[in-house]
Amino acid sequence: MKNRPQFRYAVLFLFFLNLSAGLLFINEGLFHIDSVVLAQAVEKTYSTGILQPAIRTRYGSVIINSIVYLPSFLLGQPADFSVRFTSVLFGALSVAMLFVFVKELFDDYFQAFLCALLLSFTPFYISPNTYGKEHSMAIFFLILSFYLLTRGLRKGSLVLISASSFILAFSLTIKESLLVTTPLFFLLYAHPTISINPPKITIPRERLDLRWVLAAFVPFLVTFGLIFFLYLKHEIYQTLLVRDYTARYFVTYFVGLFSPVFSLAWRDLMVGISPLLFVFSALGAVRMFFKRDMFNALFFLAWFMLLFYFGNLSSYVARYLDVVVIAEYVFASYALSGLYAKDKSIAFALAAYFVMSMLFFIGPPLAFRHRYNGEKQFALYVKQKTEHNAFILAMDDCAFIDYYAKRKLLTHPIGDAQKTDDLVKTISGYLKNGIPVYALESSFTHDPGRIYKKALYNNFNILLVGQKLCEDFHRADSQWMTFDQKLFKITLRTAVAENKP
Repeated sequence: MKNRPQFRYAVLFLFFLNLSAGLLFINEGLFHIDSVVLAQAVEKTYSTGILQPAIRTRYGSVIINSIVYLPSFLLGQPADFSVRFTSVLFGALSVAMLFVFVKELFDDYFQAFLCALLLSFTPFYISPNTYGKEHSMAIFFLILSFYLLTRGLRKGSLVLISASSFILAFSLTIKESLLVTTPLFFLLYAHPTISINPPKITIPRERLDLRWVLAAFVPFLVTFGLIFFLYLKHEIYQTLLVRDYTARYFVTYFVGLFSPVFSLAWRDLMVGISPLLFVFSALGAVRMFFKRDMFNALFFLAWFMLLFYFGNLSSYVARYLDVVVIAEYVFASYALSGLYAKDKSIAFALAAYFVMSMLFFIGPPLAFRHRYNGEKQFALYVKQKTEHNAFILAMDDCAFIDYYAKRKLLTHPIGDAQKTDDLVKTISGYLKNGIPVYALESSFTHDPGRIYKKALYNNFNILLVGQKLCEDFHRADSQWMTFDQKLFKITLRTAVAENKP
């Protein structure tokens, strides 16, 4: 069945649709700290001949991006475009892979196609795929592992089952938080038959066969054990278990169920996706129960429950929900496939409405960022306005200044008066030696008690150099926030007036 032309055409259509949309909306530059650090890791890997870590290591992402970067490297180009292109490419591959997986699981073309189409234009999925994040790559390998497992179980292929187990472990080198999805993999392997009347759970006998168990568990455990002890132990511990409320602002940790962050997750789901889609998702779950497809109903309900982890992370942003919505789309497309069997025109109209509502939400900011990357353009403005030996005070914008402006950086301590005094002495030393120092307006963030700001204004003149249109990248997948960011020059106190930010 898999060789039928419509299957191949659907895969190719979804791939090229998403590749075209990704290239149409591809960001003018790297638009997130993680993306910049990834590009730097790729470039340094080539310059040193040693594999370099990205944010939270994520060596798998560096390896794949380095492969894609090779032609640009040979042409003497930076990794800027290749990193963005890689996220677009895997955005297209992941959507096509989701179609293949859902088709394998439910044997329903319409359901599989609609499920993949919904993921294609999910605002918080397509957005990071245009500026160099690793999310689409992680989703691709996760879904690929689930597909190979499902296919392997159906065909009785130990090779496919083993490959799926290895790929699952490899996906953790791309995005370590996917570790919370691994129980789903082993639940899918067990694939018990579940009945309600009478209540009974039966695991197929072959799943307990030693060869099958070894094929499913050993590749994952060996690969995961290797990367865990080599480098991932600290990152997984910090990401999944640490609850340090005094940690620096960029540390990610689980803050507990129903934290204040959780309301943001619900908001992003309701704003980025039509609420009507949730209704059909609920109808799809109910339909599965009535169809006695108990395993898939419970499996995807468990999948959707990942919302309570990803929606309660200290660094939560909307793109964390890209894994979660896959389960929602499976349910919604299951409901719509039932409607499709009765009334094709209504099913198509609803599908078009869901997709268009997403595009209307995310299309304008993506089109703007395709023409103008605020962080990149402001960094180039800093490069234009500052001397080549200047130091720039910055916080979250550091990576952009380093990559695009090629300037040296200073950051301020957070809530530490003594270290702030040391920073003041450092700045004074630079200025006395004729080394210029500048500050971005955004450097005044992460400053509880205004310790840093008071220290600067009590010891130096703060002169406005100018301003340029910039954009806040922190929640860019669910919000569009542009602003004019100011650049200030810091001088020793003489007798000039101050221009305060």
